Amino acid sequence: ILSPEWHGQVPAGLKNFFLLWGAGELAHKPALIVSISSSDGGAYPVAELRMSSYKNNRICYLPEHLIIRNVESVLNADASKNNPETDRYFRERIVYAGGILSAYANVLKGVRESGITHSDVFRFGM
Repeated sequence: ILSPEWHGQVPAGLKNFFLLWGAGELAHKPALIVSISSSDGGAYPVAELRMSSYKNNRICYLPEHLIIRNVESVLNADASKNNPETDRYFRERIVYAGGILSAYANVLKGVRESGITHSDVFRFGM
């Protein structure tokens, strides 16, 4: 889930996205939160997504997340626009987090296929 930081928050459109899915489309599927900030911020969108975006859609956020700070100075195709040390760190961290996301996807597929998560009785989160 990629979220730009918008006035220290998750953008309204992304918040609304999570409200649209309550019939199991996202249920028990892993998600990696990636917050993007043009400054040194980016932590609030992570906290906001973890706190309020999963309740009835039951998306499963990984304990790992990424906060890409000062985004204009990293991950550019033109390497001359990147801060070399920071860019290298984020590229390595993205690969690391992607590996974790892939492992969670493999495991949670079995959980979904087991049928244990299908319940008409407990349709809404607590």
